[in-house]
Amino acid sequence: MDLGQVNRWRDLASKIGAAFCVIALLAMIDGLLVHFREPANFVKLLPGAVTALNGELTDEANDLQDLTFMSDSDQLKVNFEAIHKGYFLGGDMWRGRLIVSPDISPGEYSLSVLPKRSASSRKAPAFRIKVFPDALSLQKSSTSLVRRWFGFSAFVVAAGCLPGILLGFGAVYLLAGRREALLAATGQAEVYQVTGVDGGYEIRFGLGTAHGISPGAKVAIYDELGQPVGTATVEVCNRKVSVAQATSDQPIKAGYLVSRA
Repeated sequence: MDLGQVNRWRDLASKIGAAFCVIALLAMIDGLLVHFREPANFVKLLPGAVTALNGELTDEANDLQDLTFMSDSDQLKVNFEAIHKGYFLGGDMWRGRLIVSPDISPGEYSLSVLPKRSASSRKAPAFRIKVFPDALSLQKSSTSLVRRWFGFSAFVVAAGCLPGILLGFGAVYLLAGRREALLAATGQAEVYQVTGVDGGYEIRFGLGTAHGISPGAKVAIYDELGQPVGTATVEVCNRKVSVAQATSDQPIKAGYLVSRA
């Protein structure tokens, strides 16, 4: 590939990588916002489903046998698995599985878990259980735009963007190396660092003694359109990198090109 082709492919790969980054970010935001769009005690599922539940206890319970549940439907049952302390405030909590009968009618139900013997007057927090007639109606009810439109988790989309991000920016890295080699073969290099100093600029670029550059050498500076904007004198260089003092009546930016005079 010549320099023009490398530049075009590098720009395309950069845009592809950036597009995958934007998609992944939007998908992650969509997935995270689900937890703010619906209360934590709202559960949506289908007849015959089994799902994990975790909830607060209104009073202390020492054993799973001390727990019971109340519901306005006998088609909902809870199998208790553990009593544990809350992660943040350290209160007593329970963990179990909600079992929905295949014969339950679609609709919204209530379910509460509490110790069988409770000295507290505080009522147990109730779960709102909404049962949908079919998978499509459940999907369309999702507050996640990705799940509502495509039927799968937004985090799956974000994870699926990772190969595109790696490939896109990996291609940019490889093409940048190829571009640097093509420029160096013609005595040119891209300015990758510009620092303002008294009387001008200090610039760094990827030409060195291996390319015929030595301290005191003059290089011309060109903008992105190929127009000359100034000159620079090399102060320090090694085999592949040079530092030069530049003078110009125009601002010099990273990305400009230098060429051996």
